[in-house]
Amino acid sequence: MEVVTLSPRGYCRGVVDAVKEMQKIAKDPSIPRPVHVLGLVVHNEKIVRDFEDLGLKTLNDEGKTRLELLDEIDGGTVVFTAHGVADAVYEKAEKKGLSIIDTTCKDVKKSQNAVKRHLEEGYDVLFVGKPDHPESETVKSYGDGVHVIESEEDIEALDIGNGRIALTNQTTMSLYDIYHLGERARARFPHLKIIDEICDATRSRQEAVKNQPAVDHCFVVGDRRSNNSKKLVETARKARIPASLVESVEDLSVEHLKELGKVSVTSGASTPSQLTKEVVRFLENFDTADPATHETKSLVRKHNLFR
Repeated sequence: MEVVTLSPRGYCRGVVDAVKEMQKIAKDPSIPRPVHVLGLVVHNEKIVRDFEDLGLKTLNDEGKTRLELLDEIDGGTVVFTAHGVADAVYEKAEKKGLSIIDTTCKDVKKSQNAVKRHLEEGYDVLFVGKPDHPESETVKSYGDGVHVIESEEDIEALDIGNGRIALTNQTTMSLYDIYHLGERARARFPHLKIIDEICDATRSRQEAVKNQPAVDHCFVVGDRRSNNSKKLVETARKARIPASLVESVEDLSVEHLKELGKVSVTSGASTPSQLTKEVVRFLENFDTADPATHETKSLVRKHNLFR
């Protein structure tokens, strides 16, 4: 089978930094125990499980905010994930006497600071994102001037008397994703200001998918909870390229592969390279007529994911 590997793919800078920091924490006996991670360090279940095996306990409940999750920590160390936390979370952790390690992505911090700056300048800010995403949770904490939206219906329902309105988005999306919402928002608010996207990782990956050569199918390697991975699938389909999300080689269908001649492979910003490489190797070796190449069992071992 002919395989086209798209670039860039895999870990973005923020995830690399967060994973390296978590490795250091696991190995450093001077860090107060127990160590709790507030939310998913990255949206990849396999990585989360591996870190838990190293003694780093993850606290994640989609029904609770990070502020509420802090109530479950009585001592030791709390790790803030790459997605960032609200100021109130930081203050509460300090009051509880917890040791704090902040792995917030630099690009996420820049984005959040941009929202704060525009609020201080008198703007209302439309923030395109998933209401339950940690980035949305953080910016909502900045005040009533932040309006989280994810659909045209949300825009139509807005009741804002302010003449100064800006629009931005969570970093797992790009302006390419939200173009239609931006146009709808501008129709309602003609003086709308677009806050330039600060994180380039999402945009560059989507552009690679959008501009890829003709293939029969595009495989995106990523966790099903990873928003940027799911967006890559959507980007391919919008470009009229059949696409699907696979978490590992075990999600590949041999019967489906028998119908394909040329495929492409990319991966989300939180996908371990070992998983993507295994998918690429499997597809390159796949021979419709040779059953020996049809075994879809993953051989990636624990903790290899950190490489």
